[in-house]
Amino acid sequence: MRAGILALLFAPLGACTTWNNIMTPKPVADCPVVTRASAWVDQMPKVGSGAHKLIVAVKLDDDRPWLLTPVPADQPGVLMLELSPGGPAFAGNASYREPVGKGLREAVSIVCGGEERARIDKITIAM
Repeated sequence: MRAGILALLFAPLGACTTWNNIMTPKPVADCPVVTRASAWVDQMPKVGSGAHKLIVAVKLDDDRPWLLTPVPADQPGVLMLELSPGGPAFAGNASYREPVGKGLREAVSIVCGGEERARIDKITIAM
């Protein structure tokens, strides 16, 4: 009888552990090939707009949508973006936007699975 009661008490803990393991994102082992990557600063004049934006667009050889998320970079002036499945992008695409401060970025590094998949050294200024 005690074993049955203990099993009922600890069953929810096992279910939480199983659910947590299912919901925890795993590292991406199957990173797609980056077929095109570009970055530009949108400085087009607009009425009532705020700061200019740095826009990064990536085309991937994959049929899933992908997400670019900023991560800490080892090099100053480099924007490091982690590529992971999901997000609001169309299949095979990923993008990222951020307001431009006083200092422009020197480069953008796209990483996936702990490796750099693409690097953008030329950031265009669109006026």
